Amino acid sequence: MSQSLPSRSSPPPASSSPSLWQRLRAPRSPQAVVLLLSAWLTLTANWALWLRLPTLDGYTGSLPVLVLRALPLVFFAIALLLSFTAWPRWMKPVWLLLLLTAACSQYFMVEYGTMMDSGMINNVLQTDVRESADLFNPRLLLEVAVIVGVPALWLWRLPIRGGRTALASLLRTLGLFVLAAALLAASVFVSYRELAPVVRNNLWLRYMFNPVNPVLAVVDTALKPVLHKKRPFVSITGGAALGASYAAGSKPPLFVLVVGETARAANFSLNGYARDTNPELARRDVLSWRNAYSCGTSTRESVPCMFSHLGREGFYGTKADHDNLLDVLQAAGLAVLWIDNQAGCKGVCERVPSASTADRVNTPEGKALCTTDGECLDGMLLSGLDERIAKLDPARRARGIVLVMHEMGSHGPAYYKRSTRETKVFKPECETNALSGCPREHVVNVYDNSIRYGDLFLAQTIDWLTQQQARYETGLLYMSDHGESLGENGLYLHGIPYAIAPDEQKHVPMIAWLGTLGARTHVGEACLRKELDKPVSHDNLYHTVLGLLDVASPTYKPALDALQSCR
Repeated sequence: MSQSLPSRSSPPPASSSPSLWQRLRAPRSPQAVVLLLSAWLTLTANWALWLRLPTLDGYTGSLPVLVLRALPLVFFAIALLLSFTAWPRWMKPVWLLLLLTAACSQYFMVEYGTMMDSGMINNVLQTDVRESADLFNPRLLLEVAVIVGVPALWLWRLPIRGGRTALASLLRTLGLFVLAAALLAASVFVSYRELAPVVRNNLWLRYMFNPVNPVLAVVDTALKPVLHKKRPFVSITGGAALGASYAAGSKPPLFVLVVGETARAANFSLNGYARDTNPELARRDVLSWRNAYSCGTSTRESVPCMFSHLGREGFYGTKADHDNLLDVLQAAGLAVLWIDNQAGCKGVCERVPSASTADRVNTPEGKALCTTDGECLDGMLLSGLDERIAKLDPARRARGIVLVMHEMGSHGPAYYKRSTRETKVFKPECETNALSGCPREHVVNVYDNSIRYGDLFLAQTIDWLTQQQARYETGLLYMSDHGESLGENGLYLHGIPYAIAPDEQKHVPMIAWLGTLGARTHVGEACLRKELDKPVSHDNLYHTVLGLLDVASPTYKPALDALQSCR
């Protein structure tokens, strides 16, 4: 039997193709990472835009076509922004920070309809811990887990492949920037004819690219103090003096100015609202202007503006900083005290005495009206008033006292914290800060209950003033800083840029109880009741207070005094 020839050795088995995970974990250039992250953010972090496209004002075309036109705009805008981070070293933390920014921005944009412009960034920076806690919701964690967590798992140990030289890396990054800019410009050019009218009718669209707009807003907020010179300070207190009503023998004034928070005029029964949200004030025969408008849509904007002598246009157009109403009252010789139940006076009370409800949380009133984290109902503004007044300068106190009370009011989204059990008359309430998850009628119920509690607080303040009339001529003026959206057109809370903000965020209540101060300065209430439909705004506040308190100043304009025509 012949010996068989040895067989040729068989080829080695072919190596199995790499798995999807292996392909995902293969080394990537930073430019490739940026493009992948741009696609991820386009699809996962821009639902505030995608969900609102079907409700565009004035658009009658095809929704799928509109989405196809918007997709490249969003993608290339994000890619253009992220191209600045297309470097091989130290960029992973920056990418994760951008993802976190996008996740948090989307939560607030979808949940409350907010727009992350520079004004909103400033609001965030000036919000205290208590207000921030009210905004927290588990849905925010879900946004972060999806938008940040998934790409973080991919990025964590992903090898980043740079160019062979620093110059090569620079050229690649520059190439990505130029390519993204060119394609963005091309996308705008192709879609301009169809999209331009849509954007003009829906100006909010330019605030919706996420995270492009939030990042630009942060940069603008950070660079403004650096790029803009410090503005000069111009004092307006010269010439401030007390008028003839302060003659010897007359009682000094005790005036309370209440700065409301997030109250919208439409929900005040004093202004014709169907629900009885102001039963106590109605019994005290107050005056309520029905067409009052705010200077801004956030506390940060409105409070400094409403205390300014310049009016809205002048306030935002001025190139200098000025004293405000409180400084003029103090310069005239009155004792002024700011009492805060919120996150600060936004610079208005810098030069006058101030106090906070937080310093009385351990009193019996504090234990009844404050939570364990120090958040108090507005009734705390009345706590210890006699002690606070006694600490003011005696000479000034003898001439007259002005107390400014800054409310927590109806600050959202945790409206359920802004009323007591006795004032929760509209049920069921939305008992969460996730407002979009509640039926709208429940949101309105809980908000109206906060207005009802505010009604009680103002009535209690009027009653306290009435008790002081043996020693003082008393009066009260209330005006909210801005209004609030309660789900109209998918919007909640406030802070929309003023030019495009809905009426609900600008139409505010203005209420006066003239007590005995009105007669002191010869104001006819019967006349005023015929003028409560005339338009007024924060522009009128400065001049109305000076007129009511009979304080002379070169800055006083009788035409802007809401009481002057009936004096």
